[in-house]
Amino acid sequence: MTVCHESCIKVENGSLVIDYRYCSTCSQCIAICPEQALSWNDIPPVSFEKTNYPGPAQIDELLGERRTIRDFKKDRIDRELLQKIVSYAGYAPTHNFNLRAIVIDDPEIIQKIDSTIFLYVKRLHRFVYKPKIIHWLVRIFAPKIEFEYLKAKPKLEKSIERGRAFRTVPAALVLIVGEKRIPLSLESAQYALYNIDLYAQTCGLGCRNMVGNQMILNRSRSLRKLLKIRKDEKIFGTIALGSPAVTYENKVVGKQIPVQWN
Repeated sequence: MTVCHESCIKVENGSLVIDYRYCSTCSQCIAICPEQALSWNDIPPVSFEKTNYPGPAQIDELLGERRTIRDFKKDRIDRELLQKIVSYAGYAPTHNFNLRAIVIDDPEIIQKIDSTIFLYVKRLHRFVYKPKIIHWLVRIFAPKIEFEYLKAKPKLEKSIERGRAFRTVPAALVLIVGEKRIPLSLESAQYALYNIDLYAQTCGLGCRNMVGNQMILNRSRSLRKLLKIRKDEKIFGTIALGSPAVTYENKVVGKQIPVQWN
């Protein structure tokens, strides 16, 4: 079967033979089979409803509306909907086939996560921004990062002023976790998060990718123990979900990435 890029599936004596040692679980064989003879976990596949496909105009609106949401309403998210949203991570391109998702919707655990991040924020501000000599050293020895150094300062000060890390508490957090030693796990987790992000957006939810904060979560032994993250595992992606408390009205038409043609 030419669709199998791992070359682990073939027909012998009229029967289908799969060498699961080399199967990457891409499921392309299931998706292409005209007889729907293959399945995942004994659940038969379903034919595409191509009349439901969004056109370029719908995708243009969806991607144009995409913005990071930091202000959430107090609404909870039904677990059935959360399960549906997170399930779309399984459709993302991946190089780590053992990634798993941890969904946190317990307000007490979310509060513990906020407190852990806030403690780190206070320490970072105390030791990196309060001493004026640090800015001087950055300006002299690392001038290329001075802009980023200064840009982070008011964010930290605003967090300290309000007394918490989150501007408003999200309804749920989703962590993408996997083994540390598997290469390209970070990239795979980001693909998974983007699927979660876009599907959540179609459900009327807002999302925030917590890129910097997951470093703090990875270093917290108490949180890792609480979330049952093994020593050989690492958080490769973190996203906050909730009902957005802000509504954007305008599409930013002129924002484009530089393009080089060869």
